[in-house]
Amino acid sequence: MGLLTASLFLTPPRLSHIRCFLDTPVLPKHRRQHLRLHLLLVETGEDESNNPNTTSLFTAFAAIDDPKIDLNYTIREYPANFSVQRNDEWYPRSAGIGGCTIHNAGENSIAGMRQQFDAISLTFNDPTCSTGLLLERNLYLDPTVPNPDHGFSGWLNSSRASAINFTSTDPKWTALGSSIIAASGPPTIPDQNSHVPLPQIRPRPRTPHKRRRPPPRLHPGQAHPARRLLEEPHDHDQRARHQKKWEGDCVWTGCGARGFAGKQKLDEKNIVARREVIIAGGAFQTPQLLSGIGDKAQLSEFGIPTVVNLPGVGANLQDNDELPAFWEFTSNFTDPESFGYALATSANSTSLEPDLWTYYAPFEFNGFHHGTAGSNSQGYVRLTGSHPQDLLDINKLRFQGPDGKADIVVLREAIKRWRKVINEDQNIAQFVKREVAPGANVTSDEDLEEYILNNVFAHHACCTAAIGADGDPRAVLDGDFNVRGVNNLRVVDASSFPVSPGYFPQSPTYMISEKAAAVILKDGKARS
Repeated sequence: MGLLTASLFLTPPRLSHIRCFLDTPVLPKHRRQHLRLHLLLVETGEDESNNPNTTSLFTAFAAIDDPKIDLNYTIREYPANFSVQRNDEWYPRSAGIGGCTIHNAGENSIAGMRQQFDAISLTFNDPTCSTGLLLERNLYLDPTVPNPDHGFSGWLNSSRASAINFTSTDPKWTALGSSIIAASGPPTIPDQNSHVPLPQIRPRPRTPHKRRRPPPRLHPGQAHPARRLLEEPHDHDQRARHQKKWEGDCVWTGCGARGFAGKQKLDEKNIVARREVIIAGGAFQTPQLLSGIGDKAQLSEFGIPTVVNLPGVGANLQDNDELPAFWEFTSNFTDPESFGYALATSANSTSLEPDLWTYYAPFEFNGFHHGTAGSNSQGYVRLTGSHPQDLLDINKLRFQGPDGKADIVVLREAIKRWRKVINEDQNIAQFVKREVAPGANVTSDEDLEEYILNNVFAHHACCTAAIGADGDPRAVLDGDFNVRGVNNLRVVDASSFPVSPGYFPQSPTYMISEKAAAVILKDGKARS
């Protein structure tokens, strides 16, 4: 029997401030070569480019579950006093060069993130924040026609399917597309990455995804885990000058995750940076690497001297809310490209831009579990001790923000909408055997919301070292990625965002890396 997954994907539509993959490429070689800057990568992870699991989108689940690169974080979804408890939930993160991009993320989408980037641009009066298009080499539009949403001279190719339709040799796929279009009305969206207001649901046909690699990477002679940053005072001015590293046999021996066999004795060495230190440890690890910089009360609890009191470090943990629904069909899907998605604008969106993404595919996907081979989740990443190998306390606090109930309602109503598309339109209903989940017996609002609380998941953690305006007590970074209160120290990774950007973090993280590269090069020239 065939199985269809409709996964509902909610991104935060609210504007408040500026996602997180380990080892984000901070200063790409093609940018570094314009200025003779020496870059020492203290920790990069292992090079897994020849690992078969990391080379194809079709092996994505194998890559996520690969023990060689799985950092094996576990998190809590809800606070201790919440009605539903989901603790020790596996949260896949990669320890290899390239971070979670080697999990074969298939979406280089920048849809749904315009508001967040525009907000940063306004906060710092910096128009370059609102585009971030230095990385794109668009292959499907006319480069001679000005387009504010796309770039044409970058290194990351972007393409799309040429046919804007749902025709297929599989009648089930064709019927599904017809049902979606009938429910929403034409036209389809020719380009989900353009800044087009969408007042209702709009389908987007299947798009082939090819794995692309960024420009040639740096090739360090050795890769060792770096675990703590040391700062030294200088005339009442904090400067990041030293980095302490511990040498061990595997990349995650010093990481606050479960991917190592207990604490190990590590050899300490100091590294002195002539210009600056740049941290790109991701939403979970960056707060731990900022040793001595953070909430004074938490640092004092573990005997860590406070260098700079920044309560925002490790706070503001955000993510998308993703929810699966399943239908069993009378026969298997036969078209290997039976994959598509639809965009919608929810009732609580602050603009006409879509904030709800639904993708549908002929397989079961209900979150991340071993063996699978924006939200109003304002959680935290906290220390549990002063040792770099102490596990981190990660709590998403999902739906605990001021509009958390509204997000639950959005997901609930999205399930109802898709039930209507699948069950009531005879184009597709004739092929449907039964609803697997939530299940035909789950009908009341209360039962649907219980299903949401027990099944929602996500894998786009971000925002734990957020950029913010002067005077914002939760801001960790300024508009140039500098850690506030410390000179010569930057954070450039998805923890930098103040709000989860759009649906998928891969391209937005590349974009802020390009922005940071431009800032670093500019500062380097000024110092030369």
